[in-house]
Amino acid sequence: MRGYFQVTATVLLALCALVAFSCKDDSKSTNSSVATAAAPPDPATLAKQAADQIEALKSFHFLLEHENGGTPIVLNLLMTRAEGDIVKPERLRADVEATATQLGNANVKVKVVNVGDKALISNPFNARQWITLPGENRLADIFDPGAGTTAALRAATNLKLAGEDTIGGVKVWRIEGDVDAQALSAVATSVAEPGYTVKGTAWVGQDKPLVYRVRLDGPLGSKDPANIVRKIELSKFDENVNIELPAS
Repeated sequence: MRGYFQVTATVLLALCALVAFSCKDDSKSTNSSVATAAAPPDPATLAKQAADQIEALKSFHFLLEHENGGTPIVLNLLMTRAEGDIVKPERLRADVEATATQLGNANVKVKVVNVGDKALISNPFNARQWITLPGENRLADIFDPGAGTTAALRAATNLKLAGEDTIGGVKVWRIEGDVDAQALSAVATSVAEPGYTVKGTAWVGQDKPLVYRVRLDGPLGSKDPANIVRKIELSKFDENVNIELPAS
């Protein structure tokens, strides 16, 4: 019986040592995990890094959408949606959905292409016919999602880190701030006016500060509805894209 208790005591001591060792290892693992966790970034620094990253891109895909309104562009069209590609410094193509204000707000679809100082838009009533825009109405000067995104990030004030999200499998930070409407003329040249401020939200990658989404809540000027929202999605960064003027 004495031998039995000795064996049992030995086994118990071994188990206690094993448990203590395991707890010690778990503690180290937990502390290590906490120590290596990334600290939340400063929102102002992140906004600057994101703006720099957009400016450094050679190309990207964009989707520009509106809620509760649209943005006036050429040919008396009120653009509600535009999707396409930009190749820097001055190549753009997009499929645009709009309402024709001179035709009882009829819904139309047009294509637009800008290469250098020449911009063309398809005839809303004859897709095979292209209209060359005057120099002062170059399409890149009417709406430029890249320049608009950069301007919003650089002009934003009262920035705060609002949380984390995932977009297309990419972990992103969500930052919010106030943006002066005049800084957003690249998004809506004919609308932006002094004295207006919109709420801006940007979703910026955690591993690399690429901007995946921007949301602008509020009017940029007196022509905008009070509840208008502009949304920009960016993707396909630095992919090989060829943009040429359509054959005449």
